[in-house]
Amino acid sequence: MAPKFEVIEVPFDPIDFSPSLEDEFTMTAVLKEIESTDNVEELRLGATNLLKVAMHRQAIIRSLCKRLAKVETYGTHKIKIEN
Repeated sequence: MAPKFEVIEVPFDPIDFSPSLEDEFTMTAVLKEIESTDNVEELRLGATNLLKVAMHRQAIIRSLCKRLAKVETYGTHKIKIEN
C-alpha cells in the first residue's frame, strides 16, 4: 500500500519576486560600469565575479529550501533546560 501524504501549495505573491530598491540600484550601477568599458579583460573579470555571486546566492537558496523542507517535514523542537 502506498504511503499517504498531503500536498500543500504555498502561493507566492508577485511582489515576492520583485527586485528591491537596493537591487535596482546595484543593477543600475553594474550596468553602467559594464557599458562604460571597452576592456575585454575587465568584462571577463566582471562576468566571473557576477557568476560567483549568482552561484553563491543559488547555494544559499538551496540551503534555505532544504532547511524549510526539514522544518515542514519534522517540525521544530524546543528543549527546556532547567538549572
